[in-house]
Amino acid sequence: MVTIEKLTEYNEGLAAEMGTLLLQLSTSWDGSPVSREWVEHVIESPWHDELLAFDENGKLVGMASMSVVMGAKIIRNAYLEDFVVDAGCRGQGVGTKMWNAVLDWGREKKCKRLEFTASGNEKKAGAAQFYAKMGAGIYDTNFFRVELF
Repeated sequence: MVTIEKLTEYNEGLAAEMGTLLLQLSTSWDGSPVSREWVEHVIESPWHDELLAFDENGKLVGMASMSVVMGAKIIRNAYLEDFVVDAGCRGQGVGTKMWNAVLDWGREKKCKRLEFTASGNEKKAGAAQFYAKMGAGIYDTNFFRVELF
């Protein structure tokens, strides 16, 4: 059983787990814990959230960084910055549960669309396939958009 929660407080252990999980998303991440400053900024902002997926033992198995972006026409769009599921949990429904939480988050924030990019390189091809399966339109620039309303 996987639960999805918003990040609500800084915890050294969780910060370390997040840093380790980010290694599976980005080769430029060094594996260090996410900073207290970053966590506090996310928590304090009404426009940002970090969605965390935990397994039944309380282990962090996924995360998604969410932001609201507003255009000049006062249209709100949700923007997904990071989306990662622990490699050992892929194919078990964690990504789908997180994806649904991402869509719900965007709708709660009254966003018209969810937008994000994903790498098109061979190493990350699974990400593009997952997003397409979840209903995201793929653009030539590896830009994805899902209509929320």
